[in-house]
Amino acid sequence: MIWWMRQRLEGVADQLGLPIADIGWDRLAELQTLWLRYGRAMSLIGAGAEAELVPHVVDALATVACATRGRALTSDVAWIDVGSGGGLPGLVVAALTPCRLTLVEPRQKRAGFLALASRAIGRDVAISRGRIEGSTWNENGLSREISAEYHVASSRAAFPVGVWITLGEKLVIDGGEVIAHLRIAGQPPRKSAISRIVDAGRARICAYSAIGLREK
Repeated sequence: MIWWMRQRLEGVADQLGLPIADIGWDRLAELQTLWLRYGRAMSLIGAGAEAELVPHVVDALATVACATRGRALTSDVAWIDVGSGGGLPGLVVAALTPCRLTLVEPRQKRAGFLALASRAIGRDVAISRGRIEGSTWNENGLSREISAEYHVASSRAAFPVGVWITLGEKLVIDGGEVIAHLRIAGQPPRKSAISRIVDAGRARICAYSAIGLREK
C-alpha cells in the first residue's frame, strides 16, 4: 500500500475509533493491489487509481466501525453482505475481523473475484452465487425461504435503502443489526429503529436494530 494512502486511511480509522493491526493493513494492501489490477477489466468498482479507490475503502471502514460499536466482532459473529460486487464492504470486513462471513453475489465473474481475493488475504469466506429478494433466497438455482440466522447484515447500493432495510430485517436474529449505506446528506428511513449513525467522508452508515424494526 503506497504510504500516502495508508496515512489517509490511518487518519480515518483513528477518527472512527477503529484499531487496525498490522495484519489488517497487510490485507488491505493486498486487496488494493487486486482491486487496481482487476477492477475495471472485471467491472468490479469504478476506480482505476489509488485516489479513486480511497472513498470506497473509507465507506467500508465506517461500516466495520459502525458494527464494532454495537458488538465485539469475534469469530462467533455471523455476518452476511448481500450484493457484494467487488467486495466493498465485504472484503474489508474479511480483512479486519474474524467474523463468519457470507458474501452473496449472483454474477459469476464477480463471485470468482471474491473467492480469489478471500484466499489472497488468508480468509475462509463463504461465497454464495445467489439472489435474496422478498421472502426467498435463490442460492445456486435452489430457492428457499429466508431465515433469520445472522448477527449483522449489510448491503451497499444493491437495493434502494428502504427496500434493503425491509429485506435485511428478515436475515438477522433478534439482537442483530441491519447496516444501511446512505449519502452523507441522505435522510434515513425508519428513524425510530436506528441504533447508531457513523459518518465518514461522503458515507453515512446507519445500524438498525432488528428488534426496533420488528416493533409495531
